[in-house]
Amino acid sequence: MIRLLLHSWLFSSRSLAGASQQQSVLSRMLQFLKKKYRGLKMKYNTLKIFRRRRIARRRNQTTEKAVQALIIGLMLILVLLVGCSYRMVPNETKIEYGTTETDSKNDKLQQKQSITQSWKWVK
Repeated sequence: MIRLLLHSWLFSSRSLAGASQQQSVLSRMLQFLKKKYRGLKMKYNTLKIFRRRRIARRRNQTTEKAVQALIIGLMLILVLLVGCSYRMVPNETKIEYGTTETDSKNDKLQQKQSITQSWKWVK
């Protein structure tokens, strides 16, 4: 499109003497535009590369987090399985019966009962 515009502008001039001058100006303009285009194309490609790297970095971070979560979960399961090999069993049980007098006027006896139990860990 740029070439078409330059070509039409170049050959629409009325004098042939100014044609060579116009051609040199147009050729410099064309070279300038080509350089700009190459620069923009390189910038675009660089941006695409940076975007792909950023996406890959994010993907690596999410997989690293997933692996960390999996390792932590496996360690917790392992600790629970090893820790659950111990169990609590009753060690000593005491049953106490007794009677006490109350402070009432008719001298009633009151019965008291208590049970105490201690536990221990067994493998």
